[in-house]
Amino acid sequence: MSDIDFNALKARTLGSGNDEEAVTVNTRALIDKVLARYSGEWTVLRELLQNAADACASSVTIKFETIPSTSVPAPTEADPSASLKHVISHHTLKRLILTNNGTPFSPNDWARLKRIAEGNPDETKIGAFGVGFYSVFSDCEEPFVSSGSEAIAFYWKENALFTRRLKLGESDSNPNTNFVLDYRNTTSPVPALLPLCQFLASALTFVGLKSVELWLDGWKLLHLSKKVAPSVKIKIPRDVETKTGEGHMTVSGVIQEVAQMDATWMEAVSWKAPNNTSRFDSSRHYDPTSSLKSFFSRLTGSSSTGHSAKTFNPGRASNQEAQEDLISTRTSSVFLHINTATINTSIVSSFARELERATKKPPPKMTTLAILTTSYSSQEPGENNSSKNADIFASVLPSRSGRIFIGFPTHQTTGLNAHISAPSIIPTVERESIDLNAWWVRTWNLELLRAAGIVCRIAFSAEMSSLNNRIRAGVNQLGRSNIRMEDITHLLPEAVHTFNQFVFRESTPTSKVGQVIEDSFWTCSKNATIEVLSTSGILPCHQVRIAHKDLSFMGSIPVIPDELMTGAKDFVKRLADFGLVTDINVSDIIKELESHPLTSKQLEEFLSWVTKKASTRDIDIPTVRSLLRVAVANDESPGGVSSHVIVLSDVNSFVNPNKIPAELPMPLSVMPFKYTKNLPRHSLEALQWKELQISTWITWLVENAKNRGLLRPDQDITQAASFATQVLPVLSKQWDSLDISTKGTLTGLLRNTTIIPTKSGMKRPPEAYFPSVRLFDDLPVVTGLNNVKEKFLGALGVRKTVELNVIFERLLNKDDKSTDEKTPTLKMWSHVDLIKYLTSVRDDIPPEDIQKLKQAKICTAVANENPNLDGKRYKVCDLYVPDESLKALELPILYWPGKFSPSSPEGRFLSLLGLKSFPAAQEVLQLMAWAATADKAKLRDKAMAYYITHHISNGYVNFDASTVNMPYLPIEGQNKLSTPKHCFTDEGATLFGFDLLRRDLWPHASKFGVSQHPSLSACIDILVSNPPPSKKEARILFEYFAKRLGEINSPRSERIGQAHIVPVIRKTSNSNLFPKDKSSPVTHIAPRDCYLGESEDYGNIFDFVDFGQEANLFLLACGSKREPTKTEVASMLVKEPAMISAKLQTPEKYLNLLRSLAESIPLLKKNRDLFREMKTAPFLLASRELPSKPTASRKPDEKLIDIDDETYEDDTQAIKEWQLVKAHDAIIIDDYSSFSLFKQNILAAPQEELLEHLYVALGTPCLSELVEEQARCGSLAPDQRVAVKLQKQIYERSRLFLHDLPRDMIKHDTKWLERNLSVQVVQSISLRRTLKGHHASHVEQRSAVVMQTQTGWVLSMAAGRPNLYQVSQALVHLILHRPKLHLTLTLEMLLKTDLLELRARGYNVERILRQKAAEARMEEIKRQQQLEEELKQIQENEVAWRKGQQSEQSQDHHEQQLMPGDFPSSSPPHERKPSHNAASSEATPTRPKSGRGLFSDLTRRFGLEDFARSNSPVQSAMQGLRDRRHQPSSSSDAPPPPYTTNEPDSTKNPNPQPVTSPHALQSNLMSAIQACRPHGSTTLYSRGEQNKVVETKSYCDERPSHDLVFAADSTSNIRIFVAKTVNDRSTFLAANSNGLNAFASILTDCASVFSLRLDSVNIFYDPAGQTIAFNSQGSIFCNYLYFQLLHQPRMSSGGPGCRDEPLVYWWVIFCHELAHNLVEDHSSDHSFYTEGFVGQYFPRVARKIVEYTASSTTAAVPPGVSSPAATGK
Repeated sequence: MSDIDFNALKARTLGSGNDEEAVTVNTRALIDKVLARYSGEWTVLRELLQNAADACASSVTIKFETIPSTSVPAPTEADPSASLKHVISHHTLKRLILTNNGTPFSPNDWARLKRIAEGNPDETKIGAFGVGFYSVFSDCEEPFVSSGSEAIAFYWKENALFTRRLKLGESDSNPNTNFVLDYRNTTSPVPALLPLCQFLASALTFVGLKSVELWLDGWKLLHLSKKVAPSVKIKIPRDVETKTGEGHMTVSGVIQEVAQMDATWMEAVSWKAPNNTSRFDSSRHYDPTSSLKSFFSRLTGSSSTGHSAKTFNPGRASNQEAQEDLISTRTSSVFLHINTATINTSIVSSFARELERATKKPPPKMTTLAILTTSYSSQEPGENNSSKNADIFASVLPSRSGRIFIGFPTHQTTGLNAHISAPSIIPTVERESIDLNAWWVRTWNLELLRAAGIVCRIAFSAEMSSLNNRIRAGVNQLGRSNIRMEDITHLLPEAVHTFNQFVFRESTPTSKVGQVIEDSFWTCSKNATIEVLSTSGILPCHQVRIAHKDLSFMGSIPVIPDELMTGAKDFVKRLADFGLVTDINVSDIIKELESHPLTSKQLEEFLSWVTKKASTRDIDIPTVRSLLRVAVANDESPGGVSSHVIVLSDVNSFVNPNKIPAELPMPLSVMPFKYTKNLPRHSLEALQWKELQISTWITWLVENAKNRGLLRPDQDITQAASFATQVLPVLSKQWDSLDISTKGTLTGLLRNTTIIPTKSGMKRPPEAYFPSVRLFDDLPVVTGLNNVKEKFLGALGVRKTVELNVIFERLLNKDDKSTDEKTPTLKMWSHVDLIKYLTSVRDDIPPEDIQKLKQAKICTAVANENPNLDGKRYKVCDLYVPDESLKALELPILYWPGKFSPSSPEGRFLSLLGLKSFPAAQEVLQLMAWAATADKAKLRDKAMAYYITHHISNGYVNFDASTVNMPYLPIEGQNKLSTPKHCFTDEGATLFGFDLLRRDLWPHASKFGVSQHPSLSACIDILVSNPPPSKKEARILFEYFAKRLGEINSPRSERIGQAHIVPVIRKTSNSNLFPKDKSSPVTHIAPRDCYLGESEDYGNIFDFVDFGQEANLFLLACGSKREPTKTEVASMLVKEPAMISAKLQTPEKYLNLLRSLAESIPLLKKNRDLFREMKTAPFLLASRELPSKPTASRKPDEKLIDIDDETYEDDTQAIKEWQLVKAHDAIIIDDYSSFSLFKQNILAAPQEELLEHLYVALGTPCLSELVEEQARCGSLAPDQRVAVKLQKQIYERSRLFLHDLPRDMIKHDTKWLERNLSVQVVQSISLRRTLKGHHASHVEQRSAVVMQTQTGWVLSMAAGRPNLYQVSQALVHLILHRPKLHLTLTLEMLLKTDLLELRARGYNVERILRQKAAEARMEEIKRQQQLEEELKQIQENEVAWRKGQQSEQSQDHHEQQLMPGDFPSSSPPHERKPSHNAASSEATPTRPKSGRGLFSDLTRRFGLEDFARSNSPVQSAMQGLRDRRHQPSSSSDAPPPPYTTNEPDSTKNPNPQPVTSPHALQSNLMSAIQACRPHGSTTLYSRGEQNKVVETKSYCDERPSHDLVFAADSTSNIRIFVAKTVNDRSTFLAANSNGLNAFASILTDCASVFSLRLDSVNIFYDPAGQTIAFNSQGSIFCNYLYFQLLHQPRMSSGGPGCRDEPLVYWWVIFCHELAHNLVEDHSSDHSFYTEGFVGQYFPRVARKIVEYTASSTTAAVPPGVSSPAATGK
């Protein structure tokens, strides 16, 4: 369907000129549907009150008139309260009358009142849809309105609404406007009064009315009034952006008003009848605000829980009567803050038009928006502000969430505790929600909501400004400038109230409303700041912080008071979430700490806070450091006086009172304990403070002992003994827990300090003595240190023994006399007495005294033969223990009277002082050397015996005696001494001139540091510098080195291998290298240049030596080899080829060398330099043949009978002359035929494949590269069939030929031949060969040659029978690299033998057969494509024919018999009239009367009459052949004649047949061709049948039987079957292979004519059969017997046209058999289709014959033109 232009269609419809028809409206249904959108509560009152406000009314009176109950009688008593109860409980509503004192209706107002959807056109008025008044129809059927001097009444006529107006007289006129609404249903009860009064109170909030009265019959239930104080203009803060987000609205000004609302109501308002089921009390009147309020009041215990329950408390029995007094009145007042803003709008005209279209009034240029909040005073409890009194104003006060007012409250909440009045906001139709759906309306409403948020922000700022003014006024009265916490305490409740008013919560039912207002509230600030109340007054929020309780030490930072944090936590949370107010951060604290020092109390709080934060990782270490860096505190005494300043940046430790008393003086880097006593240790360590260590404290006390600014005199540890007695016990108590390093530090510090109180005053520790020392009475003994450990004092150096100097002076000094007469003279001590005393006090001797004793000469030696030892005092370390063996060595021995025991206490003490038990190894060896020098042989021998005996016990084994450089060792056979490094114990060392140790010392050689062998490097140096002069000496030396093979590393082996140390005698003799003739000159060669053993091949070329098995091992390790490597042989050959050839004497030996090199060509190529030299050196052998003259007694053409051919061949064999040539001078024989022609002119390389590889690698050319061939061909032969056959055969057999050959040998494969090689037959071929560079040529006649042309390669053959050897010879050079003779013979054999014979010989010909099958498949695909194209053409012809038939329906038709196989026409029989129009573009074939008419005519036209006649003799001959082979058949078996005279005439058929269309015939022929399929079985058996043809009574259709079996596949992939009567099938196939292949080629061409599947054609051979061909279920079988007799002789002879006759004959047979796919019997229908095939496909046969003729005259190369690029092989 085409696309419709609806615009044009609409324009055409409107301009049609037809009558117009108005759209009718069902008024009642319209009003009902509109009122369905006005389902809100108090809709009628809301609309009428709004109309009154629009009319500028100041007061409104609402009166309900009721109908008394007919079932419940009125109370009889005259109790007004009871009467009012009865009215409320049992009366029903009759009428509602609403009266206002506004402006009377104008004519336009009266007109609009009658029209629905035409609202107030004033854009400043509320209303947008013009349907507000019609809400009265929800309860009233026919309302009545009077205003001024006119009245209007509404009434219905069926579904149409009508009005009538009346002009009132003066008596009826009234300035007021009255709405009289008679209720449709007079059974409605009185509505719930409290919700109604609450609605009226909320309605009065924003509308322009001043008072509202509510009457019930004659009872005035409620009076509401509103008073407004003069407005005050609010200053808009500078940082508030007054323009909304999209820029459509701007807040131009804000005024603030305080309104007072008063209410007076009867108690009946809050009374509720017990059984009241009024619909006004249903869910329609459910007030969620009241319900939630009552719900939470129940949770908090409040009594205001619902309508009547708000005033009725059943728990108060005493007030029950008072509550039942319904006519009593109550009053209440509320104060409201109203911030009214003027909004200027700025919208584009398109926006305005869209709004006007949606609201039916243009958008206002300026509008107002009011924010109503409750004053703080309204929230305070008071006399007139109780929960009961406030129930009337429950919906007026926005206690939890305010509402959006559009004159009246809507269901939409604001999200904050404030009402918002927005008269210009556009609601939905029912005026209960804000329209946020339509795009333009949505944008307008969102902008108004954003403006509301801005106004809320301005109102909040005004409240904060008011608080700030009051705070400042109070501070100014006190005469201060800064604000303190006590200045704002009384205003905190009001601030909490203000903050809570502007806490935003989720708005309902649309949360987007609250979100927009809140976003605008918070984002309208230009500076992202807001004023908040802090401890320092009203400040911008960025100056205020949130403080935690643990930050009380930060008193001057403005923070949010705790009352606000708890009372207005939601608002504060918003400030924190938006990042407007942040917690006190480190920067604030640092700034505060920099401003003033901390007091003691603040310091405690600060340390508590910072340690807590640091331990919990709330602040990191760098932050802690920054805080401590700026913190300073006053260390105050208990009286509040500051003692000193604590700089926290200098503090790094704290004191542990358990270790160091806190009352003792401390360094300034230690925080006083009073500030850290309540802090855990880990918290202090979090500040990276460390506990004060005792070592640090003691060091500070000592170093600052004289600093009177830090320590008083009584705190000087060096002078005040009392202070020292306080400090030293503290240190002594912790001494054992100190580490060694600390102890050492303190000991070093205190040793030189007077810290020990003694009876002689303050002394240094080494100068003081323990009280236990009593050797002398005047010693300074420690006093007053009762609690100090003795171990501690001993560590400090307090002495337990008398000082050595004192002992030496008083006891060992011979002149020592007492100066005091009272002191007795002391007895002199010997060194033995001294040792015994010191041993007794050993544990108390300080280490330094031990060192003094070691250096003091206090002992004497034993007098012996050495006179130097008498009368001297020695150090203890210079003496030896008393021992006879040591005494024999003349060593100094300690003098000790009596027996000396080394294990006694004195012996151990002397050992401590250095007394020697035995001499060191160095001392014994020096003693030997000294004794030998001093000619004291006995002493030397004693010392040597002592050294050997005590070698292990004295630890001499650990001493390296080889380092001794003094000669003290005796030499074997010589009277001299040697050092350990210059004598050895192996006799081989003498070969190099080294000394031998005396033989008796050989077992102890290692003890004296003597090695077995001299250094191998020294031996090698001597060997290289003095090589052995003879074989004998060389053998001795080499055997010595063989023993030390383990020491010969790679560098040493390399050095020896290059040194000329091997003596050889060179001569021509090969018998011995060392003849007895000693006068022969000796030559030294390097080990790597000689070879070991003997070699027949290389003995005359290289130096071979043999020094014995051990010596040879040494030479092998130094680079000698058993025989030379191939590289070495090649190098030798390259350098001296003539010398080597002379030594080898015969060419065969030289060729052996070359063969060994040929086997290592890859190895030789790695040595590029050598291989490069091999290419240019004349070291290769090449031969030239010199023909010998024939024997004189024999002529060249004479042949003796008694001499065999071999002997004759040997006599005439040519002589080879061998020469040493370079690689490029030799020639590789790869063409033997050319070699036989030029062998006397070339130097031929050895004809061995191995050597040829070597010659080729070195660059030797091949003979075929040097022989230029030039072929000349005669003219093309007229018959090229042999060439075509041979070309196909070459393609096939090349696959077999190349199959098993190596890939690197193949130059071109079969695919290349198929693309580039063609074959032709020429009259003659001559080939001229020329040898390059030798001026030799030869010309001969050839049978085949290959030449290169511009289009490829051509194989030319001489006419006649092809010489397949020469063909093969030419081909192998084309497809192979360097072909051998046997390959030519192999290819010749493959070309001669057919495939079946090759398969019998074992060749794998299946690949070729599979290739033929693949080609057949490709041909089948091509055939299928051709069939599809023909079918497509048939379909197109069918369409054209049917169109022609339809155009001739009006012409006359003649009857025609329906063609067999045609499809019946779709039209009725009487309408099918064949056309015989002569002008028809296509002839319509009809059924022939005779089966031979068309075929006979075609035979005549195509010149096949002779062929038809010639069949007769053949048939006769075949019949005779059959008669001779078989018995004659009986006459009963003979078929009936082909026709009879009783053949019915076709004209007698009364039923006319339809004309058969050409496309139908073509379609049937195509279906017959497609019905052909392959015969899938290997056998075929068909029983003979004879069917009677219906149409010819006397004609029988005979079908002979067949019994065949599969035999083979032809080259064309046509299957061959033979009769089972043929016994030897293999013999038959071998004998008739050529004929079968020829027959298969004819059948292939016939199948291609029909695009027939080749696998559906088969050949069978039945010598006894009578069938030329038959069709078996779609498979065509053709008898080879008939082809053999009729056509094979002609095709074998060749010649032009030899394939034409067989092709036409068997093509007609195919037409016959294909027709059987349509008609099984030989009927006239079968003849019809046979002739149809002949007529349809004869043009293709003609083209095929033309192709035969063209292929026989194809030319490749013009006759007589030679090809210089011919290969000729």
